[in-house]
Amino acid sequence: MKFLGLFSGAVVLIIFIYQFDLGSKLFESNSDHQAQSQTQFAAINRKPASTEELFSGVERVLSDIKNDSVLNAQNCPVYIRSITHYLYDLKADYFIPKNPKELELLKTKGLDLMKNIFQIRVALRERFQEFDEKGVLTPECTLKVREGLQYSRISEEYLLDWLVNNKVVNQTKPNILEQDPVFTLQNPRFENFGLETGDLMVIRGKSSVSAMIARIGDEEGNFSHLAIVSENDKGQKFVVEALIQSGVIITPLDKWRQAQDARVVLYRQRDHDLAMKAGRLMYDFARAKLNKGGEIRYDFEMNELEHSSFFCAEVATYAYEKASEGKFLVPKFKSSLSKFVNTHFPASMGINTKTLFAPYDIEVDPRFDFVAEYKFYPLLRQVRLQDAVFQSIYSWLIEKKYDFYINFPTSAKSYFGKFLRQFGFFEDIMPKYMPIQTMNTVAQFQSVAAALEKNLYAKEDEYYKKNGYLPTFSDFIAINEDFRKQDCLEHKGESNLNPADLVVNFNGLGRKSKFHWFFHAKDSGCN
Repeated sequence: MKFLGLFSGAVVLIIFIYQFDLGSKLFESNSDHQAQSQTQFAAINRKPASTEELFSGVERVLSDIKNDSVLNAQNCPVYIRSITHYLYDLKADYFIPKNPKELELLKTKGLDLMKNIFQIRVALRERFQEFDEKGVLTPECTLKVREGLQYSRISEEYLLDWLVNNKVVNQTKPNILEQDPVFTLQNPRFENFGLETGDLMVIRGKSSVSAMIARIGDEEGNFSHLAIVSENDKGQKFVVEALIQSGVIITPLDKWRQAQDARVVLYRQRDHDLAMKAGRLMYDFARAKLNKGGEIRYDFEMNELEHSSFFCAEVATYAYEKASEGKFLVPKFKSSLSKFVNTHFPASMGINTKTLFAPYDIEVDPRFDFVAEYKFYPLLRQVRLQDAVFQSIYSWLIEKKYDFYINFPTSAKSYFGKFLRQFGFFEDIMPKYMPIQTMNTVAQFQSVAAALEKNLYAKEDEYYKKNGYLPTFSDFIAINEDFRKQDCLEHKGESNLNPADLVVNFNGLGRKSKFHWFFHAKDSGCN
């Protein structure tokens, strides 16, 4: 992967607050509007950024985030929002080293800086747990903590990319959550951690379906899957998880850790006895079913309250619910799905609830400690682009009233795939019982996503060749928007053609329009 613009859009969570003199002023404000105005004023009057500011800013925040006079439950939403909004609007070159001195500083101390950014995330979550224990945590703070954790993670990954591409660190490929000084960072409270029974692992997969799940909730997140560490009566450890293609499966822990997922974060229940009971119970339940030659089907409705079938996050719900005899329900805070209220999605996927246990909800379940986080470097760029793609698709669906229309190629593929699956084909992709409507909806989204992702990679390469660094997340969104308008105009031009003049093969090729011929707004405008 090429050198990503080091501090593209989301460089370091919260570090700038002291750079533009918001420290004492911002938190006297009682409204987000006032905080945003101060942030905009500060941005206009900033001096050019320097690499030195990154180091001093991170160190200061790492100290002050633990200071109740700087961050508390009352000003939590204002504090985090002011920073995330500001970071989102930064230009891609804002903190790029601009002279040999800055370049050498980042090469020499960049790894320590990355670890400190990670520790900011650790500290922020511990303050979040503290607010919950004191009974002063608010929904607004919870939402903004979600955002803060996301921005910090993206910042850390951009820096990691720079360190790899400038040969400061080697691109190794350790096993998942293996002790590693670069690709598995850990909470200092859990030095030399090991995986324990009852631990939950929140995971980001590499498929476009993973991106769909990661952005599905109103709150959005960086993760798409969840698994639990379990053990048998001999003390041997396994991972129990529910996969779309196979339902609930059991995998020896050592084998499971050899997989390739972009991110895996380890969370640990504070009650050791409860965690042990939950992990063993989940193993025994799954093993008993599977040993009888049966299966535990994947739950495409994603209803964690009914346990005849399981989706991925439901393994945690079931394990802790049964282990606690119904007293400990996971998660503490669910994601909501209100943003899709005027669309056919996610009902077209089979999801008919107003709230959902999204895997990333564990990030804001204060009853679990944040232990460590693993990254598989070769996949990080891919999942960032996928996030930008689905951020755009969902916004068009919601804000521009886009919808899917008759698309024979995609529908035909879904039905043909369903037919072949009954004869043993595609066993590692989908189960026989996968609803055809779910298959069709996923295929439709994937068709749009494939076109956007192809364009985004090309534009990203073009941007890099011109500038020497890559675009920000907000730049990605702008690139997608330009592509949407262009594709819409292409579709309008094709709509005026005589059908005999438009030759389209099975995949829709032959059209200049890549997706508007089946995914567009009802009106004919392209704005």
